[in-house]
Amino acid sequence: MQLAKVVGNIVMSCAHESVEGNAMFLCQPIDENGNEVGEIVAAISPFGGGIGSKVVIAADGSEARKYVGNDYSPLRNCIVCVLDD
Repeated sequence: MQLAKVVGNIVMSCAHESVEGNAMFLCQPIDENGNEVGEIVAAISPFGGGIGSKVVIAADGSEARKYVGNDYSPLRNCIVCVLDD
């Protein structure tokens, strides 16, 4: 699990069938002080959120595949909660 900040929306003209109709965001991993760590990642979100939201992402792929109900989905990152400010 990784703390992150949503920094952008993803709009896809074509996508794997498991991704269609789901919200996707660009997330910048951050540390507990809000400092950027690592590279921006794409994450699917069953919980909404938006640019500027602090979130927790799971990066092992299993949560994303569970959410879309497809064991063969190419998804890796999933927002598992949106944090209050």
